[in-house]
Amino acid sequence: MTQKIYDIRPPGKASSGKRRNGKENKKKRGIGFFASLFTGLILISAIVFFFSFRVEIDIWPATEGIELEEVVEVDISVDNLDEKLPGTIFETDFLEDYREFEATGIEESPTEATGMIIIQNNHWDQNQPLVEGTRFEAENGKIFRSKDGILVPGRTYQDGESVPGEVEVEVIADEPGSEYNIEPTEFTLPGLRGAPSYEGVTAISESQMTGGAVGERKVISEEDVENAREEVISSLIEEGRSILEEGRSDKYLLEESSQYGYEIQQEEISGEVGESVDSFSVKIRARIDVLTFEEDHFDQFLISKILDRVEGPEEGGLEAEKLVYEDSLSFNYKFMDIDWNEGLGELDVEFAGEVYSGINESRLIDRAKGSSRDEVKALLEREDFIREARVRFKPFGLGNIPENSDRIRMDIKF
Repeated sequence: MTQKIYDIRPPGKASSGKRRNGKENKKKRGIGFFASLFTGLILISAIVFFFSFRVEIDIWPATEGIELEEVVEVDISVDNLDEKLPGTIFETDFLEDYREFEATGIEESPTEATGMIIIQNNHWDQNQPLVEGTRFEAENGKIFRSKDGILVPGRTYQDGESVPGEVEVEVIADEPGSEYNIEPTEFTLPGLRGAPSYEGVTAISESQMTGGAVGERKVISEEDVENAREEVISSLIEEGRSILEEGRSDKYLLEESSQYGYEIQQEEISGEVGESVDSFSVKIRARIDVLTFEEDHFDQFLISKILDRVEGPEEGGLEAEKLVYEDSLSFNYKFMDIDWNEGLGELDVEFAGEVYSGINESRLIDRAKGSSRDEVKALLEREDFIREARVRFKPFGLGNIPENSDRIRMDIKF
């Protein structure tokens, strides 16, 4: 009997060959994917590099400081910068200020001593006339004078005895001073010396002379008036300056006090020079004017003056025209004279600025084509007018100077 044999494979082993082939296929597909991805990245990087490649050149130029002083004419009748600076006059309405001031002048206030004397006529029976200002000499030699003309009565007789005629009058010391405040004394009349009446016409005082002194008093001095007017006018100018600054744009220079003027419409001073008072007042009504100019115009004017003093570049080199670093520009100015009627002013200006040379970019690019970063840096730093240079290739720091100038950025640094 023939025996039949059946070949039955276990279920788990029936497909083992096919599974091995599948893994190998997946591995091959993975390697292909990463290879494609890497190739794509290289391609994209190349495209990015091609389209984004650029060169940045930073240059720090050598600078030369220039300091100048010039007299500049400001003229409101010109519009363009030439030999004159275009000016403008602004004005306020009339402003008023009133202030009180202390009088500080000192003046000597001498006073003469005064007092009463009794003049006696024991010389004769007739009246003795004496003129105004008659001198009376005290025992200590001090001279006093009569204030008015005098008629001294003649002597009389009573019970057979002579009685002098008398009259009491006021006298004043010949000079100021406290040394004339003398005690009661006797007086003679120097004008009668040598005459018979000298011994018979005399005078006495019964009380002390008083009031003689050499004192001081306050008065208004010329300096008081001058300083007071100056203070009031300065106050009006400051007020006018604030008004003018608020009403104008920042483009005008309004900082220097010498560019302001005024026109007085009314002025009142309550006292006069030499008047003895403790205080006085000043009232002034005036309009404030300013002669000014635009700061941009002024900067351009000064820059042109600086560049007039420097030599231009040599032909054929990388050096371009001379320039002024505007942030370095500084100046001080003061008006020496202003003719307000004509609108003209003479301006004394001290100014300074840093001068540097520009770069001839087209000539630099032409010379640097195909050069490396270090070669371009060396090319630049060989120039005397360049202090330092920095060259960067972006985005990857590799490459040479391209022919396309649009991919080159050049910047001046300070």
